[in-house]
Amino acid sequence: MKSKNIEAIQVAVVNDMSELTQPQMDSVIDTYQRAFASPPYEEAFTDDEAREALQYILDKGGDLLLGNTGDEVSALAGGYMKSDNVYYIEELAVEPSRQGRGIGRVVLNALMNEALCREPGYLEIRTTSRNDRAIGLYESEGFTREAITEVVAGTRQDGRLALDERIYLRKDLSKENAMEKPTQLKRTAIVYPSGNTTAVVFDQMLGTDREELNTSVMSAWKNKEPTRPEVEQCCFVTLPKNSQAVARVEMFGGEFCGNATRSVIQVITEGRDYQGMIEVSGVDRPLNFSVRGGVIAVEMPLPQDEKLATQVDEGTLVQLDGIAQLVVTDFAYQQNQTPRELLTKLLQENKYSLAGQPAVGITYYDETTKKAEFGVWVKAVNTVFDETACGSGTCAIGVAAATAKKQNQKLEVIQPSGESITTEAAFDTESGEVVASNISGKVSILYDGELNLS
Repeated sequence: MKSKNIEAIQVAVVNDMSELTQPQMDSVIDTYQRAFASPPYEEAFTDDEAREALQYILDKGGDLLLGNTGDEVSALAGGYMKSDNVYYIEELAVEPSRQGRGIGRVVLNALMNEALCREPGYLEIRTTSRNDRAIGLYESEGFTREAITEVVAGTRQDGRLALDERIYLRKDLSKENAMEKPTQLKRTAIVYPSGNTTAVVFDQMLGTDREELNTSVMSAWKNKEPTRPEVEQCCFVTLPKNSQAVARVEMFGGEFCGNATRSVIQVITEGRDYQGMIEVSGVDRPLNFSVRGGVIAVEMPLPQDEKLATQVDEGTLVQLDGIAQLVVTDFAYQQNQTPRELLTKLLQENKYSLAGQPAVGITYYDETTKKAEFGVWVKAVNTVFDETACGSGTCAIGVAAATAKKQNQKLEVIQPSGESITTEAAFDTESGEVVASNISGKVSILYDGELNLS
């Protein structure tokens, strides 16, 4: 159960200060100044000094994160590799009026997750010996005090030059601790995007085998709720690489998944009307999405340099970023074999070079009943999955129809679950190609909270 004291916050990665708009930059500087002007620091920083302090982190090749509540930057954190083995957390600041709401912990954990990607042996942080709240936070996150302290001089708000004692705290990230298998996930949402039940995992764990974790989550949910829809797949929510995106969705096989993307959008927006961008594995750019009246629509990743739709023996081969989908409407192909069987056969033959794709789907579609069936192969695990709903397959149906009819298409496709997902494809008559596509539909959350894996 989520604490009522933790305020909703969105964490974004800043790669370059020039990415920030002037209002964003002003908010960052204001938060930095106000955080250090308040007790126990009571230090004064000019705009230039605050800006230089944050730029220093980026110049060191480090990580700078901003914690946003609404339109305001309420917290920031930054750090860099101090040596080959030590990641130093240079800054952690929370706007005074937002302190005590769990925001500092959120941005600290987000920064530590970024640090773990660099595989340090230790995390190190420094704070004033008078900051009991910060020390308590760090110790609760596994930091321990070092024997060394440091006396530093600083200018107080009233202009006085004063000395302050700073203490160092360090967190050991020895390999055996980092690789320890989790027994409980702090937050996992089980989401139902018209079928294709998806576990959305928010926990970040260095060294954890995601394929193994995927299996553990499926089993844990089945044990917890044996009468509810079984989890068919897991996705992992991480910080976006592009600061304009609200989040990044990663499948353990590195493929693209439209339903996992819609699932994450539902969880992080809580179903409220919103427009934004989101990153997804298998796609090299953020995708646009919208939430309107409980309906979640997401842009589908059409390739920039490859042909989108090609007529082949079995139907229409649609090449999306991160997955290829073969849409089969001919009953002659459908009647004697399932999507799984046809997919297995084509992969064995490596027909159309499908075995080189990160993921491949076979989509059977009945143009009369509007019903579809799906089978999807993921290369990373060399496994074929029978899906109760498929976003990319639904998108491919729209692309194939628009290409064949040479006009825009909007189709409500009935999934194997019995529910529907709508696909829209925009056809450009000048180029003779589909130039845009999206899928949309309702998404429901079955569970959101802790999940025991043992």
